[in-house]
Amino acid sequence: MRKKHLQFFIFLFVVFQCFSQQNIPTYNYSDCDFNAIGYRGYSDIYPENTLLSIEEAFKRGTKYCEIDINITSDDVYVLYHDQPTMYRASSGNGYVVSSTYEELLELDFGSWKGSQFKGTKIATLEEALLLAEKYDAHLYLDTKKFNAELMGKALKKAKVNPNRLLSAIVDLEEAKEYKKYCPDSPFVYFGGLPEDPSDDNFYKELIDLGCLFFETYYTYALDDSNEDFKIFLKKVHEHNAEVWVFTSNDLVEIDEIKSRGVDGVESDVATSAMKALCNNEALEISPINFTTGNWTFDNGDLTSLGVGSQLRPFNYNKEEVDQPVQFGTASSFGINKINGVDANIIQVPAFDPQNGLFIFTNFTSGVHEELHYNFSLLMDVYIPKKSENKWISIYQSNSDNDNDAELFIGAKGIGISNVYHKKLIPETWYRLGIVVTETAIKKYVNGVFVGENKIEGGRWSVYNVFAGGQDQGFLLFSDDNNETAEFFVSAVQLRNYSMSPEEIKRLDKPDAKGIAISNSGIYDLRFEGELKQNIVNWDNEEIYVRFPKGKDLSSIKTSFKIPYAAKTLKASGGEIDLSSGTSMLSITAQDGFSKTDWNIIAIRE
Repeated sequence: MRKKHLQFFIFLFVVFQCFSQQNIPTYNYSDCDFNAIGYRGYSDIYPENTLLSIEEAFKRGTKYCEIDINITSDDVYVLYHDQPTMYRASSGNGYVVSSTYEELLELDFGSWKGSQFKGTKIATLEEALLLAEKYDAHLYLDTKKFNAELMGKALKKAKVNPNRLLSAIVDLEEAKEYKKYCPDSPFVYFGGLPEDPSDDNFYKELIDLGCLFFETYYTYALDDSNEDFKIFLKKVHEHNAEVWVFTSNDLVEIDEIKSRGVDGVESDVATSAMKALCNNEALEISPINFTTGNWTFDNGDLTSLGVGSQLRPFNYNKEEVDQPVQFGTASSFGINKINGVDANIIQVPAFDPQNGLFIFTNFTSGVHEELHYNFSLLMDVYIPKKSENKWISIYQSNSDNDNDAELFIGAKGIGISNVYHKKLIPETWYRLGIVVTETAIKKYVNGVFVGENKIEGGRWSVYNVFAGGQDQGFLLFSDDNNETAEFFVSAVQLRNYSMSPEEIKRLDKPDAKGIAISNSGIYDLRFEGELKQNIVNWDNEEIYVRFPKGKDLSSIKTSFKIPYAAKTLKASGGEIDLSSGTSMLSITAQDGFSKTDWNIIAIRE
């Protein structure tokens, strides 16, 4: 009887093991006829254009990563997107092109994405090439400054297979220059549709020089009336090359693009797209809901706390800002404290149209590419007596400040276009919750819904990271015709999704410590004795760890990083029992109610 029971339990164990193994992604897409190209790496989760972001994409089976490269003042190719300054994705505010490589090494290129990435260094093209070689993968270079000779030097120094490098090429002359210094490296044509898409010679000349892929805008593939694109696609395939398009993060769109015969698409969620399209997995792919910016002004500057880019002056290119904000405490400004606590705050002047604060959204693009309709803006504010009944601009979606702001505090409350709710009493601290959807701006004061403004059209959206340069965000406290007055702010927070009434209610009233963030991810995991680096499956909230057969898994030491002020019962550096094959690691965000239960799955090999 005992023997039968033992056999039965062994059978169940084997079945369970087989079942769990079948559900673990292989991340091997060698038989797939479609490529999702990692846009700046795995940039939805990890800081873009860093070695970490690229490796996290390669680990999950992505074979091509699009990266942005620029040249330092001492002729080093480094990975960075924005032009001209570095406010958004680094701790600096200068220019890549006027900085030496050594100067850039002093900056932090990870903290803007989250404190868990603090200390991330800028990457060189050579370092990225070595990473591509390690994973038998490839780098697609979006060159902010084209220099084929420097590319050739990076290849030679890295000593990798020349096919690891594919530069974007805009015309035939650039292709010839590229082949002079990188003769064995292929390239991607990125010069738009040809004037005559039926011209076979156009394709032949480029392909003879090493072009493997022709890339264009993704909406061309979705436009049934675009006959030029149809001919372009047909001709590229006739010449045994492939067509890529940029950039989509919507699975329905990507699936449709694939069905039209396109061979690849750039995506911030490329790893999830490959799983869905190549393995026919039923995934609802979209950027993850995050707090993307958080400011409390504790350091007497415009740097973020826990997550987010630096706030920058609207006129960032001036040597001295005309109307800077003033830093201090409630008592130093002679105003009321927050719940009896002397909070660090800023005094916001009555900005003229040439001044204001610019907030970088750091939103991963969704269905509407560069426009983002669904987001939440939170802030703790105080109106002094002298600004009572005056207009105060809350935010301005036009990054050039060319029209009226989107929302105001006025004599009748918060709103716009003669629709106002909840008059704010001067000399009182309030927590404002501004929740934007495609059809309405919903307004909350101290966690309570006070009304909404109906909206329609693109004016109400904000730019996300799809856009270029310094326009990847919107303005705070600015208006085009001086409709704003002095007031005080102790905290600002930005999220990339429309918060629910329950979430807003839980955040409640102003707090001198700021506004609690909602992030509950897990990063930089290490398990004692693992065969190779584990993989975090963000789609299913699972972690896959491979161990040698026969290893005792009852007390495995582990280390990890979690978002700013998040908590877990199992602290980093402790032990986890994986003897049953699985274990749970729960991460609770700083807000106390946003939570992720990470299921750790041990795989014996």
